[in-house]
Amino acid sequence: MSRTALVVGAGVFGLSVARALALRSWSVRVVDPNEPGTQGPSSAETRILRCAHGAEPWYTELAHRATATWRALERESGRRLLLPTGVLTLGPPDDDAWERAAAAHLARLAVPADVLPGGAMSRRFPGFANGFELSDGTALFEPEAGVLLARQAVTALAESAVERSAVLLRAAARPDGGTAVVEGEPCRADLTVWAVGTALPALFPGLTTVRPVRQDSWYLPPEGPWAAGAGQPAWLDRAHGCYGIPAVGTHGVKVVPDVETPPGAPADPVPAEDPEALRTYVRARLPDLADSPVTHREVCSYALTADEHFLLDRYPGRSDVWIVGGDSGHGFKHGPAWGEFVCDVVEGRRAAPRRFALR
Repeated sequence: MSRTALVVGAGVFGLSVARALALRSWSVRVVDPNEPGTQGPSSAETRILRCAHGAEPWYTELAHRATATWRALERESGRRLLLPTGVLTLGPPDDDAWERAAAAHLARLAVPADVLPGGAMSRRFPGFANGFELSDGTALFEPEAGVLLARQAVTALAESAVERSAVLLRAAARPDGGTAVVEGEPCRADLTVWAVGTALPALFPGLTTVRPVRQDSWYLPPEGPWAAGAGQPAWLDRAHGCYGIPAVGTHGVKVVPDVETPPGAPADPVPAEDPEALRTYVRARLPDLADSPVTHREVCSYALTADEHFLLDRYPGRSDVWIVGGDSGHGFKHGPAWGEFVCDVVEGRRAAPRRFALR
């Protein structure tokens, strides 16, 4: 008889784990009240896929493996999931340690990357400028990185898991000593994985320091070099705390201040009421969009750990129940490779690194 697994949560982490278990011949059930890709952090239009992680080789290697797995899933599903826009990381002035360390790790993995000295960035990518009255910092460009179509990617993960006999159940689950209670009945399995994203603190109060964080993404109509198909990359602006995605979807250029939305902010603000800090950033860094009105706004939520490392640990006192989460805003791109790593750990093939322990 095959081993049985119950995965609670049908976001990118939960579905990645479920698919990896199904590939290893586990009998898998996935429980979530919503259809995959329709609610929560994994339902956004787009996510950035980059391999660069500064001086951190583990996440660099995981993203590299995930890139290959996303492409394989793209072929398997017949869906377009990964758009090779390239990803540009903009470093702060006078400090290029992150970019240099990232480039060294990428070179070791034979991942193409270009280090662009100050001034070269704007010449190569005319959609960007340096209007902050600061000297240009070093930039790092990954030409084979890009943008994941998030909803399509989550749907493809779900379809792939179901194709391998996983069963998706539309229901809510609550924990009882780690055991999942579904519709009033304990749902037992050889292995239970809780991958519930931002719901973790509410379902397991006091178990971790994870907290849900909300960011607002703002969309601008593409103009000039930002016109759809004009070849501008996705970007991560470490110098000024912002990131964005070119006009690859239906709403235009996506610009996201990398800050938490203040408590009490309206859950559904009027798109035109963009924050002044966003407008200041656009005028300085993306001048061709300076006068473009905000036409759409999208909420981005994630589960943040204090040190931004993921969670992978047993529920206290249980060897058959695991907590998986703490995406910390950079988890989506790692999804399928992280799912394989989680399976290696729960099957005893490798030990869980201490930095992923409950905290």
